[in-house]
This record gives sequence, C-alpha cells and structure tokens, in this order.
Amino acid sequence: MTRSQPLEACLWITPKIFDDLTDPVPGIEAFFDHHAAWTDGRPVTVVFCASNGDHVLNYSGDRSARFDWARYNCFAPGEGGPAAPARAHNLDWLVRVREGGERSSNPYSAGPMFTLSEQPMDYHVLAGVYTAIRRVAARRGLEVRLLEYLEPGPEFCRSEWKTLRHPEVSAAAADAGGHVVPGVVDVTLPLAADPRAYAAYPQGFAAGLAAGDFVAAQTAAFVADFDLDGILLGNQFGLVGFWNPRNAPEPTAGRRAGIERFFTRLRAAMGDRLVYWMDTYWRADVEREAWGMSDACYATLDAILVSTFAVLVERTEIVPNVRSKAALDGPRVLFGLDFVDPWYWYRTHLDDRRTYLFQRETLAAEAAYVDGVSFFANDTFGHFVPQAPLAETLAVVRAAD
Repeated sequence: MTRSQPLEACLWITPKIFDDLTDPVPGIEAFFDHHAAWTDGRPVTVVFCASNGDHVLNYSGDRSARFDWARYNCFAPGEGGPAAPARAHNLDWLVRVREGGERSSNPYSAGPMFTLSEQPMDYHVLAGVYTAIRRVAARRGLEVRLLEYLEPGPEFCRSEWKTLRHPEVSAAAADAGGHVVPGVVDVTLPLAADPRAYAAYPQGFAAGLAAGDFVAAQTAAFVADFDLDGILLGNQFGLVGFWNPRNAPEPTAGRRAGIERFFTRLRAAMGDRLVYWMDTYWRADVEREAWGMSDACYATLDAILVSTFAVLVERTEIVPNVRSKAALDGPRVLFGLDFVDPWYWYRTHLDDRRTYLFQRETLAAEAAYVDGVSFFANDTFGHFVPQAPLAETLAVVRAAD
C-alpha cells in the first residue's frame, strides 16, 4: 500500500492541561513537546474541548460572558448543583469499587465524582487558548488544523442551553458516568421562541425554528468568529439514541428528512471549514437503517471518527465499521485509539489491556482502510498519556504509514 501522505494525527486536549487558564502557553508548549514524535511529518489536527459544546450554542458574541467548562471528573447535574449527586455517587463508588472490588462498568470506569478547578472561564480566555495553540504551532513550523468540540449531550459540565434554555429539544437522555440524565439535542425538533442574542441570531428567534437549523448556523458563526478551522461533532451528533441501535427512535420519513437537513445545512453554513463527526460505534448500514443516516449526510463530512472506546464498543463491530466508513469513499476515516479519558477516571492501557491491544492489532491489519488516528491526549487530571503506551502505539501508526 502506498499513501500520498502519512496518517493524520487528531489529538484532543482540554483546559485541564493548564495550571493557569489565562496563561496557556506553558501547557501548549508541554503538549507539543510531549507529542513531538506524533506531530513530526504528518498532518496534525488539534481538537480543543473547552466544555461539552454548550458554550458554542450559548455564544452571543459577548466575549466577557462566562461559561462552565469541563473541570470535573464524572460530572452529573443535580438539584442545587453537583454536591448531592457527587456524595451519592462517591458512596456507591466506595461500596462497589473500593470495598467490593468491582473492576468493570460504572462506577469503576467513571471513578469518583469531584471538581478539579475553580478557575473561571470566559470567551476572552478561550480566545487566548486558541491563539496560543496557533502561535506555538507556528513557532515550531507545524501546520495544525484547530477544531472546537460540540457534544450533543449533557456530560462533562453544566449545560445551560440544553437543559435550561431549550429542554424542549433536549429531552433525550444520556449515560453520564452511570447517571442517566436528560439533555441530548434532537436536531429534528422545533425550538421554543427565544429573545436572547446569539452569534447567528442577534435578535433571538421565533418559535418553530428547527434545532438543527439553529445548531448549524450557530456553530458556523462561532467557528468563524474565533477563526477556527472547523468543528468536531461528538457522540453521533444528529442521531438520537446513543451507542446502540436498540436505543434509536423509529427513523420515520420526517426524522430522516430532519437529520439530512441538519447535516446539509451545517455543510452549507460552514463553507470550506472542516466538519469531523464521531460515529455511533456501528457500521454505516446500521446507521442508515436504525438511526436514519443517509449518503447525503455522510457526503457533508470531511472526516469520520470510527469510535472504538473500550467502555462502549462491541469489539466485533470495529472491523466492519472501519470498512463500511472507508467504502463511503468520501470522508477521511480516523481510527479511534484508547489510552485515557479527559473527563473520567479510567485508563484503558491499564484497565482493559485486552481491548487496548486489540485496537492496535486492528489498526495494523486494517491500515489500508484508515486515513488517520485520533485519541484523547490528556487524562482527567490534565496529565498527558505516558510515553510508553504512546511509543508502542506510534510504532503501529508508523508501520501503517
């Protein structure tokens, strides 16, 4: 197999890597130092995940506005704040994991619930992070594509737009570290009227606007305002019913039309900017049949992240999924690799060695169908993946180049 270029490295980072949010340069320098071998001579994409994307949906253009960021381990909302669910979760974790010896599922994988930082975040601070990534990369002679992250659900931090402003389009639920909570955006539903200013709708909007139309226009406005290269849509954004076809609602003609409208409108609004999409963990024909995805939707994407996270994947689906996404003959196929998680406790290279090795064996065997790899570069504490698992994985990637 001869490639026109080496495999793309799509690396995710979060604000947890910074000691001081207002001085991100040391953290960015450390990130590029730690991953120097990964960024040498290959296309590099950095996905900066400030929150679960709610800050994208809420953005009015006022950069002084504050928003909650993904500063927790295993966040779950509760009445009056996270304190009560944290206490209950941590007791459950102590009983089942520490006292009971559990080593699978949640809460073992999610870990205890706690807050790692009280530093405030606003859009001025966020813009400073984007600028630091650009400048540090340029000083090193690296051409880096910079994306923000947009998650459909309520994981990782508070979600004002999804759970308070517009719950009428976000009633679907997600498992957030073992806590099933509402807040997943359904792009096919109509929004209630909203007089608040948004970047794409400075005067607000009337009732009846499709949620997908809002997300498409608002995402494009946010990306343009901060001069980003694009967006990564996480956790099958656009398709309700997470991670298993049994969870998908009936893909009626109306639902299929609404999903396709969202993807095509997002593509039109984004212009030449990039749209990456994290899939359902399932092959394309299942996504079409169960969720209502279509070839027109796939055609709007620049890259598809084939999800393989050990905590969720059906291992027998990985190879069929990779091959099905390659057969689309359009979006680049990024193979998901597992080390750590920026929002949960688990460490796959230690806790699920079997799946960790299987991912790398599969990448080696299926390299002809893959255009790049993607992984979380920092853990829930803000530390980078240890060099030993990084090095053994990079050897597989280089062999696939």
